[in-house]
Amino acid sequence: MKLIWMTVTASLAVAVAGCSDDKSDTAASESTTASDSSSVSAPAVTEPEVPGGGVRIPLGETKKVPIPADAVMDIRVPVDWSAATTSLRCTVTDSTGRNEDLRSTNTNKQENIGGKEWMTLWTFSSPPGAEVTVGCKDPESKIAAGDNPAIRVVPRGITPH
Repeated sequence: MKLIWMTVTASLAVAVAGCSDDKSDTAASESTTASDSSSVSAPAVTEPEVPGGGVRIPLGETKKVPIPADAVMDIRVPVDWSAATTSLRCTVTDSTGRNEDLRSTNTNKQENIGGKEWMTLWTFSSPPGAEVTVGCKDPESKIAAGDNPAIRVVPRGITPH
């Protein structure tokens, strides 16, 4: 009888050890998967910061943009796009789906962002604290597809702080 109990105990110990090994392998593979997925999202971190908390939006896509207090929003494009910007079609819609008015601006206004020259193409305003959806398309495909063409939506203060 003692031999049976020793065999059962030994078998149980092997089974428990086997299960715990499976869990550590699973945990190791989960941590590998987590680190793999975090490396996939790493390029978003390397994106140059937009001064004033602006948002980068690739052409053909839309993103939600929060509206800060005491600011109008500028839609900026790379200066390199120059005359090709006439083909851009941009929309700004509020949470109810209503289109916001885009106002043309002095396109001579340029600013260096992340080592690249940008110019303001349009300006719009929305109530502070609102969130709008912004997107631009290039239906005539005049913008070169190189280096991931994108616009920037940047707040511009209108009252001194």
